[in-house]
Amino acid sequence: MFERFDLTKKTPDKVFLKDIEEMQKELGMLQRELRDKKIPVIILVEGWHASGITMVMNELIKLLDPRGFSLYSIGSPTDDERARPLLWRFWEQIPPRGRIALFARSWYSRSLAEIISGIGWKQGVKRSLSQINQFERQLADDGTIILKFFLHISKEEQKKRLEEREQNLLTSWMINKGDWDLHNQYESYLPVIEEYIEETDHSYAPWMIIEATDRNYTILKVFSAVIKILEKNLAVSDENARGKTVHYEITRPKKGEVRRKCLPAVTLGRHEYEQKLLACQEQVREIQYRLFKRKIPLIIVYEGWDAAGKGGNIMRLVRQMNPRGYDVIPISKPNDTENVYNYLWRFVHKYPKAGHITIFDRSWYGRVLVERVEGFCSETEWKRAYIEINEMEETYVENGGGIIKFWLEIDKDEQGRRFSQRQTDQLKKWKITDEDWRNREKWDLYELAVDEMLARTNTRAAPWTVVESNDKWYARLKTLQTVISYGEQIL
Repeated sequence: MFERFDLTKKTPDKVFLKDIEEMQKELGMLQRELRDKKIPVIILVEGWHASGITMVMNELIKLLDPRGFSLYSIGSPTDDERARPLLWRFWEQIPPRGRIALFARSWYSRSLAEIISGIGWKQGVKRSLSQINQFERQLADDGTIILKFFLHISKEEQKKRLEEREQNLLTSWMINKGDWDLHNQYESYLPVIEEYIEETDHSYAPWMIIEATDRNYTILKVFSAVIKILEKNLAVSDENARGKTVHYEITRPKKGEVRRKCLPAVTLGRHEYEQKLLACQEQVREIQYRLFKRKIPLIIVYEGWDAAGKGGNIMRLVRQMNPRGYDVIPISKPNDTENVYNYLWRFVHKYPKAGHITIFDRSWYGRVLVERVEGFCSETEWKRAYIEINEMEETYVENGGGIIKFWLEIDKDEQGRRFSQRQTDQLKKWKITDEDWRNREKWDLYELAVDEMLARTNTRAAPWTVVESNDKWYARLKTLQTVISYGEQIL
């Protein structure tokens, strides 16, 4: 692939100086239009060592409003980032609507650095490419413009630049043994880089190879491509059209039967319940410590009808657990900050680090439940979400995490009784709101949404467990026993 590019191309200084000023002004105007239309943009620049990544970034931002962009220089991960999946740190850095995120190196460099040196790296590359494609496609489908550049120079040119930097007192500190090791492995890395580019070059996130021998030519070609792509997207963009683009078939997930039952097969007396509860809580604590020792992160998702007992259930689950090793995340409607990001952003943000447990009291499934029924997102967005959620959960498990999903089922009559009880109980009155009663009026619509959600997101990587919750005691024990069983399975 790289052999097709002419690395001798040059641009005279006179032409460069004439064109660059106008291009920088034009990019500044495009930035303002992107802000007004609330369109997020990602520009990432990859390339060989010493190919000019910093130089290109410096030119790109010269006349941009610094209040409207963030520049990330990607190096080795921190300890906190190492304790989470590869793409977690980049989900943290995706731009909100109307802003530009520039990456001097990106998830591609990190994937190469962290995977190619490991055992079984070829399988790791395949898995990483699949996850990168999913990540970029999800962002693009949500309206993000993605531009990807690779600065290409020959091995001889790279050697020349490394030697020049080494001999210069001001830049010699930049060159170390690792740079020369990478230079000496240029031919080995070449086919791997070609594979990365070929496998992740899509219409929604295209690659542009830039011949980077001549500084002037490199900068003008990058600017020209950025301006052309942004103008093209702005010409057809409309804020109301965000989320209507789909780069895959949204009906792909196949329905699998998940039966909803609200009544348990057995009932328990208080004494038997309390005995079993304490024994299960002690086992859950042991599971927690074993997960911590093995550095396995675990996500536990609670979904269910209003008043199904999620809060009481979670209290019994964590009662004997070490509080330093878990977090409970209550999810309500997104705030103003969360609303300007991709809807998955606020959930990936809360992923547990290695060895910890995060419990979500409601979750990303709000997209296909509340947001669907109440019309808070478009039909295309909630239909698309089934695949996005399945991919997110599967990726999490592929990266060594565990996930348990509970649906707490009660019938309509039981919900009505619990609502009425809450209204008369001073200790529980705060739990009931007018919105709860309004949602109850849409019970049939929610039932349809729940059935489709369970069917379309009941996957091998992240199956649903339906908890018969008309009996609170039974429900609490079942969730504890499920956590114990799952923990023993993955440990």
